[in-house]
Amino acid sequence: MAFDRRETMLLLTGDFLILVMSLWTALFLRAMAVPALGYFELNLVPFLPMFGISLFIFYVAGLYEKQTRPTRRVMGTRIFWAQAATVTIAAVLFFVLPLSIAPKTILVLYLAVSVAAESAWRFYRMHYEIRDGKRVPALLIGSGAAVDELYDEVNGNGRYLIRFAGHVETKDCSEQALLDALSSRAGNGGVIVVIDTSDPVVIRNLSGLYAFMERGVVFLEFASLYEEIFDRVPLAHLVAVQLFDSLSKRRTPYDIAKRAFDIALALVGALIAAPFVALASALLSFEGGTPWIRHARIGRHGRVFRIVKLRTMLFNDHGDPELQKKNRVTPLGRFLRKTRIDELPQLWNVLVGDLSFIGPRPELPKIAEVYEREIPGYRLRHLIAPGLSGWAQIHDYDAPRGQADVARTEKKLSFDLYYLKHRSFGLDIAIALKTIRALVSFSGT
Repeated sequence: MAFDRRETMLLLTGDFLILVMSLWTALFLRAMAVPALGYFELNLVPFLPMFGISLFIFYVAGLYEKQTRPTRRVMGTRIFWAQAATVTIAAVLFFVLPLSIAPKTILVLYLAVSVAAESAWRFYRMHYEIRDGKRVPALLIGSGAAVDELYDEVNGNGRYLIRFAGHVETKDCSEQALLDALSSRAGNGGVIVVIDTSDPVVIRNLSGLYAFMERGVVFLEFASLYEEIFDRVPLAHLVAVQLFDSLSKRRTPYDIAKRAFDIALALVGALIAAPFVALASALLSFEGGTPWIRHARIGRHGRVFRIVKLRTMLFNDHGDPELQKKNRVTPLGRFLRKTRIDELPQLWNVLVGDLSFIGPRPELPKIAEVYEREIPGYRLRHLIAPGLSGWAQIHDYDAPRGQADVARTEKKLSFDLYYLKHRSFGLDIAIALKTIRALVSFSGT
C-alpha cells in the first residue's frame, strides 16, 4: 500500500540528505576536523552513484510503502536487509572495481553512520505516524480466545501501526455474511484484513476472497501476526500442514554449527566452572548425603536421559508427591539455585549431546506422559534437543513446576513451538543475551 505523494517525497528527501550527511560525518570522524568544502565535493562525486543505488534498494525493500505490519520488528528487518545489500554493493564498487576513494576507512565510517542514521530516521517516522493518530484501520476475521487476545492487545496498546476498526466473528457467521462484511468495508481499496486461514468458514470462502485482492485489500495471516506480537504460536489456530512443513525443514548447516558451538562453549565453561562446582560439592558433602543428583528427563526424539545437578534439597525425591511433602530447599541450596551454580554440572550433558545450550526445557518422563496424552502436538517439542535455556524459559514466567499443569503447559508449548518454527542463529543469540542478563541479575528460581 503506497504512501501519499507528500509522505513519499518526504521520506525520499530525508533519505538522500541523511546519506549526504553520513558522508560528511564520515569525513569529519576520519580527520576529527570539519572537512573543507573542496575535500567534501571530491569525495561526494564517487559516492553519488552509491546514493542512487541505496535509494533504489530502499524502494525494492518496500521502505516507501505504508507499513501495515503492527510492530517495529518488520521495519527493522527491512532496514537491515536493505542496508546489508547496500554494504555488499558498496564493497564491490569501492574495493573490487577500479574506483578511486582513499582511504577506504571513509567508506567503512560512512556505512556505519548511514545504517544508524537511516534506522533512527525511519523509526522516528513510524513513531510520528502513531503519535499523530495515523494508525491504519484494519478488519479482524476469526473466532476464539487467541483472536480476542490479538484484538484487545492491538486496540489497547498505542504502539502498533494498525488498529482494528471491526471484528467479524466467524463462529456464527454464514459464508455470505462474511463476504458482505468484506464488501462493506473494502470500498475503493486500501483496507487491511487480518484473517484466520485455519477457520472453516474462511477456508470455504478462500476463492471468494481473491476478488478483494484485485480491489486493493491487503490480507495478513492471523497466526503469523499473532506470533509477531506475542512471540508464541496460537496453538488452537495452527494449520497442521504449515506447521509440519516448517518443522520438517532440514537446517543441516545450522544444526552442525550449533552443535560445534555447544561443544566449544561447554569445554570452556567446564574449565571456568570446575572450581565453583568443586567447592559447592565439598560444602554439600559436609551437610551430609551425596552432593550429586541425577534426574531422568525426556530428550530428543523422546529418549530418556539423566541430567547431572548439584543437590539443593534435603534429598532426591525423584518427583514422588509423598516424598516432596517432606523435602525442602536447604539454605546452601537456595544460594546455589539463585546463582545457578547447581546447574553447572549439566555442562557434561551438553558435551555428550543430551542437552544444548538453547532449546525447550527438558521434562520429567511421568509428567511428559500426561502432557503427551492431554495436549495435541506436545511431542513436537522433542524434535530437537532440550536446552539449558530457551525461548519459553525467558518469556513464560508462569511455567508450571513440580506437578503436571496442562493449562499452563499449553502456554509454554506455544513458546516452544515458536522456537522450533523460527530457530536460527539470531534467535539463539537473543535467548543467550537475555539468559545472561537473568544470571547477572540473580533472577534465577
